[in-house]
Amino acid sequence: MAANKSGSDKVIGSAYLSRGIAFYGLKKHEQALENYLTAGPFIERSKDNYLKYKLKYNIAHEKYYLKKNDEAIELFSSCLEYFKDNNPRAYLNTLHSLGLCYNSEGNYGKSEAVVALGYTEANRLDNHDMDSYFLHLDGQNQYCKRNYALAIQNLKKSIPAIQEQNDYANVAVADFYIGKSYWAMKRYGEAVPYLKKVAKVFDEREYIRPDLRENFELLIQFYKKQNQPKEVLFYVDRLLKADSVLISTHDHLYDNIHKNYDTSELVREKNNMEQLLANERSTKSVLKISLAIVSVIVVLLLIWLINRRRRDRIFKKLLSENKKEAPKVEKGIPRELDIAPDTITKIVRLLEKWEHGLKFLENDITLPALAVYLETNIRYTSDIILFYRHKKFSEYINDLKVDYIIEQLKIDKHKRMYTHDALAKEAGFSTTQRFVAAFKARTKLSPNYFSAKIKKEIEDKDR
Repeated sequence: MAANKSGSDKVIGSAYLSRGIAFYGLKKHEQALENYLTAGPFIERSKDNYLKYKLKYNIAHEKYYLKKNDEAIELFSSCLEYFKDNNPRAYLNTLHSLGLCYNSEGNYGKSEAVVALGYTEANRLDNHDMDSYFLHLDGQNQYCKRNYALAIQNLKKSIPAIQEQNDYANVAVADFYIGKSYWAMKRYGEAVPYLKKVAKVFDEREYIRPDLRENFELLIQFYKKQNQPKEVLFYVDRLLKADSVLISTHDHLYDNIHKNYDTSELVREKNNMEQLLANERSTKSVLKISLAIVSVIVVLLLIWLINRRRRDRIFKKLLSENKKEAPKVEKGIPRELDIAPDTITKIVRLLEKWEHGLKFLENDITLPALAVYLETNIRYTSDIILFYRHKKFSEYINDLKVDYIIEQLKIDKHKRMYTHDALAKEAGFSTTQRFVAAFKARTKLSPNYFSAKIKKEIEDKDR
């Protein structure tokens, strides 16, 4: 209110920016971004460079949260150049944020290099406020590189200083990766207390982010093996609640999460566990409960294995297929079409030229527009596509776009990091929803599953 009364663009812009930062601190990302965007025009008119880069820095954090790492890295890099000579603490913060982005996109070598630079610059500037955060990030890098003992050591060392900042979110992240490191070392008894700390933060603060979702899956898996249905039910409830929070705060990011349990399976399992517990209270039959739990697990495991094998078969077939060439039409061969052979040859030749020129990547392709390109009418265009490509027009266009994306994901590692939005734009789909639907219709797989799977296949070969 005071800022608005001042009439100053600088003061008003700074006020909205500060309110956005406060929402970000509360992990209310939608409200934070709304305030950042409101602040933008005021800050732009104020011509205050510090506020300009401070706004860029905070919007970059939302990009990072949305897994738009390339865009976040570009913004952070821009801020780095400015803050280096103007604000030491902001400079170190930005270095740390860059390291987080590189870690998120799987470039652990670059992330480690940024951590090393962070320590060097902290010594040069005699400012060690961010040392614990660099150590925290290095712990995550070491986990990702499978150096589990070093990951545990670094993360544990980072926690006290981060706790002093009342930064419960990064403490939860540290506990999660400590727990995952112990889990990877098959030291499950040591892993569980740390995983339960993460669950406690969710109970108290409702703090969750996509990678932390796995925390509940691991706890469910542990207590199933321990034959403790009450604990299984407890963490199934928490996982359902976590899914609800993720969906409500970040729907399209949530769609990118590879889940071991989907919501319908969790609801069924919850009902089964509740029924089992009711039976236990009424009959005290531990044997029956154990057998029922085993049956549920076996059924879910069989469903999961069947679905995984089906997806793997489809994936391997797509991976092994070479780019298909369209059938050629030779002049003089009779066709089952009410069109002159010379006309057919001419139209198909132009259609092949149109395909090879990747004209199908354009937005809003229509049948009349294609007919004009083929120098013919709509009926001939439709009939020839149906006869020679064995598809109706819309399916033909969608499949060309999807096949192009599949080839790009095979050969271009950068595109495997693209979001649904970016892939949809790359292929010329008018909406992300149409791209996802077309990809699934063509392959029976989601684009994220295909990207993640092909990335894993290539990384395994490289090892």
